[in-house]
Amino acid sequence: MNSKKALHTISAPSTVFTTEAFWDGRGTHPAIRFGYLKDGSEIHDGIKFGNVCAMRKRAERCCTEWHIRDAYDTLVEVEDSDWVKEVRADMAERWRNKWDMHHYMIYLDSAGCFEVIAASWTPQ
Repeated sequence: MNSKKALHTISAPSTVFTTEAFWDGRGTHPAIRFGYLKDGSEIHDGIKFGNVCAMRKRAERCCTEWHIRDAYDTLVEVEDSDWVKEVRADMAERWRNKWDMHHYMIYLDSAGCFEVIAASWTPQ
């Protein structure tokens, strides 16, 4: 199995989300978005990704221990990712090495596991 490197823990536990986490692929900065209450106010939060090449999601019932361990409420980078190698090999040669490609993953309660291949990420 590939190792995972922790990058970012979300600001509220996914068990208290008032809006179930979802993938928002619209616009120039696709994101995983979610909402929660803080001091009585609804907070809209998420993680944005730059130069997304691929995205996949597993429902909670389809996740294995590997999808959850180290990634529960924490964005991780899957190091030496076979998925990145596969996507890069499938790309047209002129695009193959244009951007950095990182395999990001996070498990959020009730929503499941989100995986994204992108050049970068930022908290929203």
